[in-house]
Amino acid sequence: MLSSFKKRLSVTLVFVLALLSAMQSVVYGAEEPKTETIKEKPFPTKQARTFSIASLYGGNIGNDFIQAQVGSDGRFNAGLKEEGAERWFNLIYSWPSSPGTSFTTLKVDGNTLIYGNQPDGQFTQAPVNNDGNTKNESVWKTGDIAVKQVLQAGINPATGLPDALQIRYIITNTGTENHDVGLRMMLDTMVDGNDQAPFKVPGNGEVESINYEKDYSGSSVPAFWQAFNNFNNPDISAQYSMSGRDATAPDRFAITNWGRISGTEWDYTVTPGMRTGDSAVGMWWDPKTLAPGEQKIITTYYGRPGVGGDRALVLSGRQRLTYDEWSSAPFNIISYFTNNTQTTQNNVRLVLEADSGITLINNDSDHSIGTVNSGSTTQSAWSLRATTQGRHTITVKAYTNGSNEPFATAEYQVEALEPVVPTNITLGGSQGTSNDGTPIAGRVSPLTVNAAFDNPRAIGVTLIATDGDGTRYEHEMDTTNGVDWKHTFTPSQVGLWESPMTIKVVPRYANGTTGTPLEFPIQLIDPSGFIYNGNKGEDWRLPGAKVILQYFDPEVDTWVNMSEEAYPGRMSPITNPQITGIDGRYGWDAVAGKYRVVVSRPGFETTTSRAVDIPPPVTDLNVALSPTDNVKPTISTSGVSNATSYTAPVTVIFSSSDDAAGIRYITYKIDSNAEVKTNGDSTTLPAVSSVGNHSITLTSVDHAGNETVKTITFTINNPGQQSEDMMPIVTVAVDKSKLTQDNIKAALNKISTNQTKELINEDLNKAKAANDEAKVKITRLKELLGAYTGTQIPASQQNVLRNYVLLAEQQNVLASSKLSEAISTTSVSTANARTNDALKANAYSLNYLEYIKSNLKAYRVK
Repeated sequence: MLSSFKKRLSVTLVFVLALLSAMQSVVYGAEEPKTETIKEKPFPTKQARTFSIASLYGGNIGNDFIQAQVGSDGRFNAGLKEEGAERWFNLIYSWPSSPGTSFTTLKVDGNTLIYGNQPDGQFTQAPVNNDGNTKNESVWKTGDIAVKQVLQAGINPATGLPDALQIRYIITNTGTENHDVGLRMMLDTMVDGNDQAPFKVPGNGEVESINYEKDYSGSSVPAFWQAFNNFNNPDISAQYSMSGRDATAPDRFAITNWGRISGTEWDYTVTPGMRTGDSAVGMWWDPKTLAPGEQKIITTYYGRPGVGGDRALVLSGRQRLTYDEWSSAPFNIISYFTNNTQTTQNNVRLVLEADSGITLINNDSDHSIGTVNSGSTTQSAWSLRATTQGRHTITVKAYTNGSNEPFATAEYQVEALEPVVPTNITLGGSQGTSNDGTPIAGRVSPLTVNAAFDNPRAIGVTLIATDGDGTRYEHEMDTTNGVDWKHTFTPSQVGLWESPMTIKVVPRYANGTTGTPLEFPIQLIDPSGFIYNGNKGEDWRLPGAKVILQYFDPEVDTWVNMSEEAYPGRMSPITNPQITGIDGRYGWDAVAGKYRVVVSRPGFETTTSRAVDIPPPVTDLNVALSPTDNVKPTISTSGVSNATSYTAPVTVIFSSSDDAAGIRYITYKIDSNAEVKTNGDSTTLPAVSSVGNHSITLTSVDHAGNETVKTITFTINNPGQQSEDMMPIVTVAVDKSKLTQDNIKAALNKISTNQTKELINEDLNKAKAANDEAKVKITRLKELLGAYTGTQIPASQQNVLRNYVLLAEQQNVLASSKLSEAISTTSVSTANARTNDALKANAYSLNYLEYIKSNLKAYRVK
């Protein structure tokens, strides 16, 4: 009876499979199935001996352009709707039948494991369809590593339309130790029933047609590859995007024979030039170390190639551009010219024509291709910019053999979408934009709407704001010049809480008419909290803190850093981490879940906040940081020296630095005047010009609370009264320069007698120290000569001496630089050259100083 039962069950299963396959073919418009080789599923899972209908299929997902079939083990295949027709064709073997011949491999700490297989791992979430059957998600865990597979209809990097299958893997280390994790995808390609689908791959200026095994790695990995039913029918094809948009470029890509690669889990060696026959591709993302809680996200796209044109000339590029994309950067159109004749085509030229809304970046509409052999394909690209919104037509014509008649013509259309915010409106106080360009603003932060109406000018402008619940706020905007209008409000203070908020700006004109309302959305978020110095209190807000939003993912049972890639649409803005501004604030709007933030900042301990559940909104997740920086900041000044006399007004430049926490503010106090505070690390003080004794107190405070105080005293004398004797200063400068010269010569002597570099450096270091002491005196001499107003030195000679002291200073600096190079080099020959350079510069400086000294003596100047 048992064997009889098995036979009946087997017959039943065959019937169910056939019925489901037939139903799928009807539902998704597939043609009558072509004759295909039935393949054995590679590396099947070792499941428990139980049966359920749910284990047969995960179900189809997709939209009106792209469909995917997902099995209970997470394996999938896909089909694409033919453009301009109601017919569908397969991209991966053997849609719409059950998947199984393509699979994904994980490499964890050197071990290879097949995604979805038991006992390699276990599903913590079996494949399930979500979002109206447009997405399939599953989570499979092996040890500490949880892998989430997300398959969904997505925006195609090649077209800008939702006609690609987005294939995404989110790999999370849920453990407490580092793990090395890599991923390989193997896809069994099939295009419209052709299981030996050939490929086109872009290269250096040309497109290679490939039906043989070939390997690509590193920088040679192409941005995309295309698979065809056959090369003579480019309309039945698909493009796999491995870079662009948010796609993650693999470290290796290979075109292979399915029968050979399907028997491997990770390692595969191509046989160059061997025909693929039953074709497949492999894509490898090499193992990378994941720290506890860290994620690795891999995203690729498989869908329409975004091409337009006839079979000899095909164009590829984006078909839809957001306003932020087309207004800020150019886009590319790529042409593929195929010589589909039996003879060589010479003098091939490609000429691009575009409507008035498109401009060429390099004004290079005419591309000379040269000779194209029979059956060959060549690639060319143009960089263009859209200048107006709307649908634009781009035409490329191919000319050959000197003919004025086009050999082939291709037409392409690209749509430049209108801006989310009208171009004559700007926002103040917003917190960036979402990924579709929608502005983001805080619920409890002031928001300023600016609008310009110049031609014609408005006599009044009304602002109307409506939140997601329908609560309405209306106010007249203000103007000072009749052109620029402005209004500032805080959404929460006027009852606006629910996102999105819609802003409507309505102008009124002198003839009694009302202009077309300008309307746009704003996404409201909660400023979730602020960061402050725990030792100083909540008013001591900290700018420059890095705030990372973390989410407790119940699917992998661990805290992870939120990202748009891993959790699309779950947070806004999508920037993570955020860096706090002067007010110390940060904020996200997040969907329901458990969250926390991890805050780090130079000079402070990294701190993790308490965990909070949303909803309700959380606006008080304030985090106190404990300082670790106990080093006081340094203060630097120029324009004044302590205990010095001057005959001209003194202007002090005050700056401060701190190598850890950073400067919070500085203050200065001149004599008995009030203390002046500056947020920042530098300032220029008002000039002090009154005759007499003066005192300046400078204070610097860093963000950790460390404080440095410096007091400088000086005297301002009458202009006719020399502030300080110059002869003693120039005498010291001359003596130190001579000492520098003596030490340089001693070093050169050691070099000539082949002594060690260590001994040579002894004299070089002495020379540099003496030269630096001379520099201090030269600088002071320059100040005194610059301020000199006496009559002992003739005016014309004063200018000569001032010029000479500048030259002495320049040569002194040059000597110091050459000495430093001579000291630092390990090459004795280089040290010899640099030391001789220093000797020459020192000699020039000394000559200028001795000339100045002789003049001061001759004119009897002290």
